[in-house]
Amino acid sequence: MAPPPVPPGMDKHHVVVLEGIHCPIPTFDFPHTIDIHPTSQANDEEIVSKIRNASIVVACVVPVLPRHFEQAPNARAMSVMATGIGWVDKEYCRKNNITVLNCPQSNVEAVGEHFLALYFGSRKKIVDIHNTVTGSLEWVEKRTMTKKWHLGPPISASQETLGIVGYGALGKRIEELMTVIGTKKVLVADRRDVSGDAVREGRVDLERVWKESTVLVLCCPKDKDTENLVGEKELKMMRKDCVLVNMARGGIVNEADLAKALREKWIAAAATDVLETEPNGVGGSPLLPDKLKGEHEVPNLIVSTHVAWFSEKTIENLQRLLKTGVEGWVNGRCDEESVKACVVVHDGKIWK
Repeated sequence: MAPPPVPPGMDKHHVVVLEGIHCPIPTFDFPHTIDIHPTSQANDEEIVSKIRNASIVVACVVPVLPRHFEQAPNARAMSVMATGIGWVDKEYCRKNNITVLNCPQSNVEAVGEHFLALYFGSRKKIVDIHNTVTGSLEWVEKRTMTKKWHLGPPISASQETLGIVGYGALGKRIEELMTVIGTKKVLVADRRDVSGDAVREGRVDLERVWKESTVLVLCCPKDKDTENLVGEKELKMMRKDCVLVNMARGGIVNEADLAKALREKWIAAAATDVLETEPNGVGGSPLLPDKLKGEHEVPNLIVSTHVAWFSEKTIENLQRLLKTGVEGWVNGRCDEESVKACVVVHDGKIWK
């Protein structure tokens, strides 16, 4: 492929990074200028003002939408410094010949490990016990913390039935890790709209996953089919001893319904690394009640702040894949094996 031309009126590419706070930006080996903004708000005016003169946009979490590109006539490529690209309008980019790149599977190792932390933290009540013993004399007075488990002793990893919703690289990694620690039974959900067709071999239908899993992990993309995938109906199907772990995206689980489920003990516990609105804090979500306003706490819940991806290895992967993708596009090498994995949309085609 021939290298794409620099936009008319420009003698070199201009790179605009919208969220440099997450990862140090690598040095690009082609003639360019660069603006690195530590953070950007999901605000139309702010985004447009920053990318107006960009030929290459580097985004992350904050969406860059068609209405923003309409006011950025020089934009020819966008690299998403992440694996998830659910907010990208691929069809618009295809029609307008905007190349889209991402950093695939950059965080699988880190997120898999974070899942284990949330799973064990939930099943073993690590956070609850820590908060109790550092904030009260309950252990001294009651002589034991074993009554924290209202269903009796927690089950062990070898007794778990692992349900996986989203069987990409992360889902497979979580299956591998849980198998290593002794889990024998795994249910992989078939999320397709099968319209009466048979469930794919090796998969089970979603209803069975909701009903049989004792630990259920969500690692599917967020799209129109998965928004509010887990709500009151699904939560009421689950086992009383189920631990629900969301490693995917906020909005896949209905937060108000999950708060109700935990307060009323429909399930044993839940943990999430993601929220529907991010960043967030006290009073900003049904899962983050404001006790000063008389809102009751959500029990048996662990929330981490979308940091599952964060590790030294992930940072190395992001820098390598960002550099590979952007330089591959600039040099007309998107069809080469070393670059292809990073290409989402290019040359008027949706690649993945």
